Amino acid sequence: MKGNVLTQSETRVTEVISFILEQYRNEKVIHDIEVASELILVARILHQRFKISNGTQVKEDKSVQIAKNEILKEIKDDEYYGLIKNFIKDYRQFRDKTLS
Repeated sequence: MKGNVLTQSETRVTEVISFILEQYRNEKVIHDIEVASELILVARILHQRFKISNGTQVKEDKSVQIAKNEILKEIKDDEYYGLIKNFIKDYRQFRDKTLS
């Protein structure tokens, strides 16, 4: 962050994290160090994705890569793997129809 001016991707990340925190407050989720670490991971992932989508080359974040690999491994072994794949496919089709 340069000075006090947020980049476009930093602003988007802040908006998403603010939304999540609001939902946590509404559900009375305790804000502890574990929640903070989860939000930091989410923020890193979002920031990386937004920068990539803006055409900015980013250095790979090892913590993000490790977490994604573990999640992908877990999803493939999940009994709902087929449902997850269908959800993603259906969402893409819905998004494409909506944007057209």
